[in-house]
Amino acid sequence: MAEMKQAKKLGQAWKGGKINQAEIDALAADLAAAISSSYMTARSGEIVSGKRILESSSEDKQLLLSKKDVIPNPSFKTDIKSSEKYETVEPEPLNSAFSMMPTTSPSGEVLNCRQPAKVPMDAKLLRLLIDPTCCSFTVYVGSYKFRCHLQVLQAHSRFFQDLPDAAVTLTAHLPSDMVTPTAFHVIYNWMLDLERCPQADCFLVELYSAAFYMKIDELVEYAFACFNESTVCGSLAFELFRKAQRFAIHTFQQLMLSRIELFFLPLVASKDFVELDINWVQDLLSVQSLGVNSEIEIFMSAVRWLSHDWRARKVHMERILGCVRFRLLPPLFLRFLQGEQQTRVMNSICQSPKVRERVSKAFVRYTSSELCDVSKDIVGLDRRPPVQRKWIFDSRCSYHRQPGGNQGQFFTYQQFLNYLESLHQSLPKHGS
Repeated sequence: MAEMKQAKKLGQAWKGGKINQAEIDALAADLAAAISSSYMTARSGEIVSGKRILESSSEDKQLLLSKKDVIPNPSFKTDIKSSEKYETVEPEPLNSAFSMMPTTSPSGEVLNCRQPAKVPMDAKLLRLLIDPTCCSFTVYVGSYKFRCHLQVLQAHSRFFQDLPDAAVTLTAHLPSDMVTPTAFHVIYNWMLDLERCPQADCFLVELYSAAFYMKIDELVEYAFACFNESTVCGSLAFELFRKAQRFAIHTFQQLMLSRIELFFLPLVASKDFVELDINWVQDLLSVQSLGVNSEIEIFMSAVRWLSHDWRARKVHMERILGCVRFRLLPPLFLRFLQGEQQTRVMNSICQSPKVRERVSKAFVRYTSSELCDVSKDIVGLDRRPPVQRKWIFDSRCSYHRQPGGNQGQFFTYQQFLNYLESLHQSLPKHGS
């Protein structure tokens, strides 16, 4: 209110032209002091005689008080200081130990509350693991794409453990000639405990190939345990061998060839034998457990495979015949090989320098058995006994003799083919 009066007074003086510089300065100073709340502070300890400073008459112009009109009042000054002192005094503090929280029971009692029903953690984690939207890793198998968890794969597979930059690229490509989409799907579900390993023989090959490539030791051992069953032999072993041809698992294929045993001659009678690759024929004829009545049947089997496409296969003649154990051939048959042959294939075989050399060494081996002292002086003579085959006997075969491996046996290639043709109607009844 006082500020408005001062401003009004200054305006009237300016309009009337009755103003000097001293009045302007005095009024401006008072106005500034009032605005900055220091008006009373500048005059603390002083009172105005007759009238208070902030009070003004409604009459003519209010004159400013001069210093002589102001007299000191000690009591007023004391009151101001006491007020300032009162404001700076801190109030009495409250109890600092007081708290709204209840105190802990000294006996350590546990509240008897009923716990809410909780879903087990493994069930929650499993829901997250099987949800494809939560997966961040992608596995490509041929044209198929699988969304997986990298940590799940690394927990079982050494292939994914050793995969470089797997956590960066978040992708992996598996060759379809080793891992089929079906096998990967089954294996990943097995990792998540959603599926048991299949026991079907036809699928075990795919399972073994995928587990072998991804280095999953548990599944490799499981597959081998299934393959080592006594029932996995004969035609079943050859069927598994054929299924394994689409995969690069040579060790498994060699294992299956060694299980053919009594199924060998029926296999030679089929087109599956003559369609085998040179490498697999060589591995097959080298197996010790092949079921034959004489080493002559091994020799004739080699002739059958070569005769199927003689022009293309004659370059493999010495390699294939190298699987025949000439020391197990009867002397009569060895003599037959040294004579003239009636067919082009047999004549080419018997005229081969390598074959003639092996026939001659086999003759020396037989004669040295009676002349032991002379055989010691023969250079390059192998005195170790030859490894026997798995000798069998079929009563329906006209040239089979007992016991198997009879050294007095002899039959022609045509007789061998006639026996193979009889196997097309029924399998042999073997006696070992």
